[in-house]
Order: sequence, then structure tokens, then C-alpha cells
Amino acid sequence: MSTLQEILNLNIVDNIVHYVEISNRLKDENGQNLKFKIKPILFEDLNRLKKKATFINKNGQPVIDEVKLNTYCIIESTLEPCFKDIKSMEKLKVNTPEQYLNKVLLAGEIDRLIKEILTISGFVENIEELVVDIKN
Repeated sequence: MSTLQEILNLNIVDNIVHYVEISNRLKDENGQNLKFKIKPILFEDLNRLKKKATFINKNGQPVIDEVKLNTYCIIESTLEPCFKDIKSMEKLKVNTPEQYLNKVLLAGEIDRLIKEILTISGFVENIEELVVDIKN
């Protein structure tokens, strides 16, 4: 078995988690910034979410709605807090995880969270290059 094969076998991606701060607005009772627990977006999940975020434009061409794709990726990859939590959605009187996410996070916080998820998922750090990659 090659060295690369051995390294791959020791570094499976199923168990990767990271803790990230996305805002100074979200603090615990001791004044410490709270961290989000995130996991990488897996290839098969990304493809499923791309399909979900795709619509047909007026020229009959498929187009990926980048905002929807980012939202779906955040909901899929954020372990804590859980944006799919039914009790939280009911408490804030929203019907979907997408509505809940937009009710509790600022635009800049959402942007920082998706960038962290994409980075730990192995995408280039240049977000413009990533958008081109996702569209292809």
C-alpha cells in the first residue's frame, strides 16, 4: 500500500469538526465569544444541495442560486447551533431552517460562517474562485 493510501486511510473526513467564532455579538454569560461547531460539506451533499438550489432561467438554462446554496450549506454543515431545531423555529415563529438562519444571524455573520465551512471543506480561500467552481 502506498504512503498516500495509508495517510488517506488514517484521515477520513467523516469525523472532522471545527469550532469557529463568527461574531463579537454572540457571547456567553462570562463575556466570551461563542463558537459555532461546524463540519465540512461532503461532495455528495454539495451535489445534492446544488440541485436543490438550481432553477431554470427564462432562457431555459439551469442556474445555481448562490444565496440559496450558501444557506443550504450552512444548515447542512453547522452542528451547533442546529438551524433545523423545530422548537427554536416555533419559538421565533418561522417555518423553515432558512427563515430561522436569517432571523438569528446578521448578513456578515452568515458570510463568515459560509467562508469557514468552505475553507474546512477544502475549497480555495478565494471566494470568487469558489463561486466559479460551484457554477461549473
